[in-house]
Order: sequence, then structure tokens, then C-alpha cells
Amino acid sequence: MDTAPPSPEQTEAGKPKPSRFGVIGFFLPAALLLAAAFATTVAIAVLVPDDGDYAQASNLKHDLLEMDVPKKIVLVGGSNISYGTDSTVIEAATHCPVVNMGMNGYFGVRFMLEEVKPYLKPGDLVVIAWEYDSYYKSVNGTNTDLLTVSKANPRVFKFLTPYQKLSAISRFPFIAQQKVLRIMGEGYDNFTYMLGAEPDAPWTEVDILDIESAGNFTRNGDLIGHLGINWPHEPAEAMDISSIPMDQEVIPMMQQFVRDMNARGVRVMISWTPLLDYFYDRHSKEIDRLNAELAAVPEFLIPRPASSFRFDKKLHFDTVYHLNENGRPIRSKMLADDILTQFGEDAMCDSQPSQSSKETQP
Repeated sequence: MDTAPPSPEQTEAGKPKPSRFGVIGFFLPAALLLAAAFATTVAIAVLVPDDGDYAQASNLKHDLLEMDVPKKIVLVGGSNISYGTDSTVIEAATHCPVVNMGMNGYFGVRFMLEEVKPYLKPGDLVVIAWEYDSYYKSVNGTNTDLLTVSKANPRVFKFLTPYQKLSAISRFPFIAQQKVLRIMGEGYDNFTYMLGAEPDAPWTEVDILDIESAGNFTRNGDLIGHLGINWPHEPAEAMDISSIPMDQEVIPMMQQFVRDMNARGVRVMISWTPLLDYFYDRHSKEIDRLNAELAAVPEFLIPRPASSFRFDKKLHFDTVYHLNENGRPIRSKMLADDILTQFGEDAMCDSQPSQSSKETQP
């Protein structure tokens, strides 16, 4: 009786070869389990409300950028811009609508420039004022902050590089973990209150979440939640810029932005963050060096030196960068004067009414 030839899957010893489907069958359940776990963390991170709605302000700011107006002035920077600018002062001086893009959180120079580029057109003016940290931290920002703002305003996700997108997505498990821990903590507290426990005294009588709220931004994007409030603590320090090197990508990135905008007919002015006097004095040597380096760049229009933005402690709020209701008008007048001095008639929008004549919340 004839016998069938050995199967290709048989070895010379007559034993079956390992099947590729066996390997897939081993890893597939693990991969599906990991995918399900990650999907769960994404669902928690997206569906469970954040502890505060501050990031929602990004929607307001992008709505302002998309305004159909002949000309606008756009303020680009971090929280020093949002806390320390009264845009109506600039509007009154120029008759131009002003968009304040400042927010608290480290989004990085790359993102803050990329998110405004598509909305700038010939005739627009841009004022850049970074906190000093931005010159020394990575231009790519922090992935958690970028994920937070992208969740609140999905429009901005496209402005991230592939690296930033992957890095931000990787933080979904961390954000989900923090939300679960917060919910567990709140549940435990509520349970103990039911049993008669007294609530813990707040660490401060001022809640920063009440100040940094989406509802506390004006129609221009200025933050006004801190006005009229006395911060009960010493101003928070910034990073020690005298002991770390600059990020070598910052100035070339700014330079390329200015070149691109000049080619488009958009004018760009470089300004400085307000800085608390004793912090400025501590780092004056490094600040002077940075000032000289920026002043040596031919494309940069810098009306005043950094030393002009050295402010007394009584004019500051909760950090060395944030001005209070007394310092804010002074800095705003300086910016308005610098815009007029630098651009003259090109800064005026006489034929166009200002966006708002007074600070009102949206």
C-alpha cells in the first residue's frame, strides 16, 4: 500500500514544525488585552471631567483667531500674557481687535508659534513675549499639557509634530490614573463626611481653580479671575535660568517664524515677560546675555530691553511672571506704546472698530 509523502510541516524526525498561527495565537490575546486596557484609559481620560475647565479657554482663543476681520493684533506667549495684559488698552491705542493667546501650561515655543500661523494674514501684527523658561526648556513643550489642551480643543492637535502627537497620546494612562485617584479621594472624603468627619481646612483661602477658569477670560482672551484678589503667599519662583543652557532651537525657530511672517506681510515684534525685581536681579547677567543675543538677530524688532520689564513685588500676583491688577495696566500701556512706536501708522486700524470697548466675560 502506497504511503503519502511527509507533510511540509513535518521535520525530518517526523515532528511538526512550529506554526506561525501558534505564535499569533499566543500574542494576539495579549495585544487585544493591552488595546482594551489602553482604550479604557482613553475613555476615562476623555469622558471623566477634568478638575477645572481652564483648558477650554483654548476654544475661545481659536475662535478669536478665526475672526473675519481686515486686521488684528495677536499676542503670543504663555501665562505672563494672559495674566499681565489688558488688551483693551492696546485696542484703544490702535483701534485694532486684539487676540490674547496666552495660557498657563508649558506648551512649548513650537506649538505656540504653529497654532497661530494659519490664521495670520497680510497686515496683521504679532507680539511675542515668552516667559524666560521658554528659552531654556524644550521647544516641544510637555506632553501632558499638550494632551490636555488637545482634549479640550481638538482643533489644535494638528499643530503638533508626529513626535509630539505620539508623546501626548502616551500620557492618556497617566491622566486616567490621576482622574481615578481624584474620584477615589473625593469618594472617601464624602464617606467620612457622612460619618461626621470635619472637612480639611484648605491650604489657602484662594483657590487657583477659581481664578484659572474658562469663564474668567474676556472676549479678547485676557484672564481677569485674579483681579481684586490678594494672593496670600509669596510669588512662586521660576526655573534657575543662570545654571542651565538655552535650548538651541528656540532662537532659530523664532527667526524662521519672523521670516515666514514677513514674507506673508505680517509684522512681528519681540517683547519681554514682566519679571519680579529680585528674581531679575538674581539672574541679570544671564538675562542681559539673552537680551544681547536676541538684539543681534537682524530680523527681530525689539523696542525695549528686558530690564524695562523689571517690576516691583507689589505689582505681582502669584508668580514672578504674573502681574496683579496694579501691574497689568502698566505693562499693557508699555506694549501699546511699543506697538505704535515700532509700526507707526501700520499699527492703526482706524477704519475698523475695536472688538470690545470694555472687559466683559464671554
